[in-house]
Amino acid sequence: MKPLKIAVCEDDSAEYDKLSAILEKSVFPVETEHFSDGSGLLEAYYHGRYDLLLIDIYMNHINGVETVAKIRETDNNVPIAFITPSLDHAMDGYRYHVDRYITKPLRSGDVMEVVSRAVQQRENAPAVNVPYGGKVHRIPLSRIRYIESQADMVYLYLTGGGIEKTTLKLKELAVSLPQPPFFVCHKSYAVNLEYVASYDKSLNIFDMKEGGRVYIRRESKAEAVNIYREYMFNLARNQGVKLC
Repeated sequence: MKPLKIAVCEDDSAEYDKLSAILEKSVFPVETEHFSDGSGLLEAYYHGRYDLLLIDIYMNHINGVETVAKIRETDNNVPIAFITPSLDHAMDGYRYHVDRYITKPLRSGDVMEVVSRAVQQRENAPAVNVPYGGKVHRIPLSRIRYIESQADMVYLYLTGGGIEKTTLKLKELAVSLPQPPFFVCHKSYAVNLEYVASYDKSLNIFDMKEGGRVYIRRESKAEAVNIYREYMFNLARNQGVKLC
């Protein structure tokens, strides 16, 4: 099993040491990265980098609630647990879809329950199996920004700058992609609408978050624009976001 990637945001070194000691005894393999404040985590964060976030609520500068609020602007799925001496921020946890509270003093059973649930969520997350080099790579759909076909290869551009490639044809791969959020907008491109930054009408392309451009075939221009607008409208409505 791949290690569970955990970001721990805790400004008290003694509390972090206690948590690390618990995680070291996990029955699941884990990799942890420590941040002493919310700003450090936000700077490093991108969708799919971590499988679980353990965040102390009471930190200097940017506290845990503010940190989670920023993360939820771009990622509504990553499991998050607040570390706290009290349940004073229960409503904030509900608002930002925080999975659980781990109260201090830390107890091994509470931490391991959160870890176990994060493992289950990762293993059950929608993904596509991509063969390449004699191996099959399991890629979470939520990490795929867009797909491009070049000559005999297909490239999958992922969050955080990662790139996977396969000899599968784009049309073969597209069968495994839910539509929406994916949309095959060109014979050489498929886009994840979640990662579209803007639509360039003059060039007939989608400019992508984290970089890159996705071309739209001329005959699909109206369809692409309508699908993108409808997707963004439904996303805003489901998240309770006020449209400008």
